Amino acid sequence: MNKILGDYINLTASDSFEFPAYVASPLEPARAAVVILQEMDQRLHGESSHASGRKERVQPERFKVAALWRAVAEKYAALGYLAIVPSTYNRGVYGADFSYRHEFNGSTRGWHLVRPVEPLPTDKVMFDVQAAIDHGRLNTSTGGVALVGYCWGGLLAWRAASTLDSVTVAVSYYGGGMTLGEDAQRQPRCPMLAHFPRDKRWMSEAGVAQFMAQQPTVQSYLYDARYGFNVVRRQAHDAQAARLSKERTLAFLNEHLMALPVYEPATVMALPLSL
Repeated sequence: MNKILGDYINLTASDSFEFPAYVASPLEPARAAVVILQEMDQRLHGESSHASGRKERVQPERFKVAALWRAVAEKYAALGYLAIVPSTYNRGVYGADFSYRHEFNGSTRGWHLVRPVEPLPTDKVMFDVQAAIDHGRLNTSTGGVALVGYCWGGLLAWRAASTLDSVTVAVSYYGGGMTLGEDAQRQPRCPMLAHFPRDKRWMSEAGVAQFMAQQPTVQSYLYDARYGFNVVRRQAHDAQAARLSKERTLAFLNEHLMALPVYEPATVMALPLSL
């Protein structure tokens, strides 16, 4: 494992919106970047939500990146990647709580997985994802950028793979909503890996099966685990599924990123947005 450095930077989206991102980098120049798109639960340690559904007012730190996702970034940086976690909540309303507690409104329909982020202008959040991609492209020796998203971030990774520039490869962990409606019809423009749970409550098994049949170019895996199986601090965590999905993800990234040619820094800066 490599020694790493980690700190916040400010990124600017194409509409001039400025937002923070946590960046972890190895001491040696990184060949490629991983943009990590976090889940909808952005509470920090010690925060809580009322069972009544009343939203709690929280501190501004809430709109940076929670410790869980900083730790994920640092693990990727220790493997030699430039890891970037854009704060995808900064376009929201101060004090809004987008946690899992307010997620499930008594329905098993998959679209409820994205209800908590409806107050966010999701189309503009994609501008923030693009800014993180561009930062990774311009600060690595190959210009290669992977997206790895979880839950809502998994849905954003799926959308980005089909719409944004300069995505070399993308990985979605149980992307809530990606098997439904218009999202299920998207066509990724880069190699795509998807991890799905056999969780009939939050993701329809029939919907996942239909997605896998209609998306033969997507390398998809189904796990005997619950939605959220990769997050250690959740009751849904499944160690075996988390380990196997991690092995597959790292192999997928290695296959598609490490074979890229190395560019001189000046050449990387001059690359067009569409590689």
